[in-house]
Amino acid sequence: MATGFILQFENTNIASYEATTKELGLRAGSNENWPPGIVSHTAGVSGTTLCVVDVWESEAAFGKYREERLGPALVKTGMPTPKVTKFEIHNRFPQ
Repeated sequence: MATGFILQFENTNIASYEATTKELGLRAGSNENWPPGIVSHTAGVSGTTLCVVDVWESEAAFGKYREERLGPALVKTGMPTPKVTKFEIHNRFPQ
């Protein structure tokens, strides 16, 4: 069953998000360099908090990505450590 994650980065902005996605080699509208196991990714800002909502095939796939790629990229770009909330996917569209 797929697992969802909400990542909340306090006191950050879209410019910091863009710097991190560039560091990760991710490009909007392209499947290039997106990690194995990711189902969907959405990001936006609410006030001074950057919110990312991801759906992954498994918690293990997210954990591996977070440890091997995301964590080091966040350190390199100076992004704060996110508050991460996990949730089990009950329904999603499209399937």
